[in-house]
Amino acid sequence: MRLNTVLLIGAAAAFSVPANAADTGANVETAAQDTKAAKVAPQIAPPPAGMGQVVFYRPSSMGGLVSCRVNEGEKVLNRLPPGKYFVLQTIPGVHEYSVHSESKDVVRVNVEDGETQYARCNISMGFLVGRPNLSTQDRADFDKRGKKLKLQPPFDSKEDAKAETPEANKG
Repeated sequence: MRLNTVLLIGAAAAFSVPANAADTGANVETAAQDTKAAKVAPQIAPPPAGMGQVVFYRPSSMGGLVSCRVNEGEKVLNRLPPGKYFVLQTIPGVHEYSVHSESKDVVRVNVEDGETQYARCNISMGFLVGRPNLSTQDRADFDKRGKKLKLQPPFDSKEDAKAETPEANKG
């Protein structure tokens, strides 16, 4: 008898109609808007006065174990794990950014005052290891591929050095 009562109450709760159906419609509409909002690439603020910027991003998870470490000359600017992006504010002019593993890839970007450029990192098949490559893109590509991107924190060379030592990898 007790089991029948529990089942009857559960069934009634499952099929009950909300008292205010208009609220339910509004909640469904709000949930749909939230879902649409989540499917939009991150908004990028304009660069400060007298500066330009480059947005580096890596939308694909292909080659997840291969680092897409972005350099300018000998200086490491940041790493790009899959699904991440970072914004580099820099002085206007021509800059050369590189990534490498088995081979090196360099992209030249003409950064203009007040302008935002985009560079996508992809990993292609290499002989032994995947090969990262950079290519300039436009905002439309970033919007199309950047719907799930998360901001990569600033590069910390001390943390990076710790992660690459053999002692840190034991565990």
